[in-house]
Amino acid sequence: MAQKSFAETIDERLAAIERIVASLVEDGGQEDLRDLRVLLIDVIGLLKRDPGVEASVDDLYAAARSVVVDRGVGFQPLARKQRLLRDARQRFHDRLLCAASVVGPEEYRELYGAASAWSRPVDAGAVRVDLGWYRKLSA
Repeated sequence: MAQKSFAETIDERLAAIERIVASLVEDGGQEDLRDLRVLLIDVIGLLKRDPGVEASVDDLYAAARSVVVDRGVGFQPLARKQRLLRDARQRFHDRLLCAASVVGPEEYRELYGAASAWSRPVDAGAVRVDLGWYRKLSA
């Protein structure tokens, strides 16, 4: 198995997060929210500690949770919350790329745990991300 570069790993995680956020904006539910949480935890584990990234992760997850919870109870205005979710995703994207740029190839190590499940390529056409392995662990 060929080792992927750190940049490829970050790009792969970002693509998966983008698809989940797009699904949440459309009509995603609790399952998408759990998938997003797993990916965000995974991404944080790949980087050196960065309070800016951690704050953007919290912001993104809070915005996603707000959309899911409010959609379930019919709160309005949903369009505003969807816009806030897209804005939070963009801030997270920007922060992550900035933080990832300071991690050199010598600091990149073999991934374990949740990150190892992402060592295979993610299907670019998929909307849902298969995290069944995680759901089995958390059950």
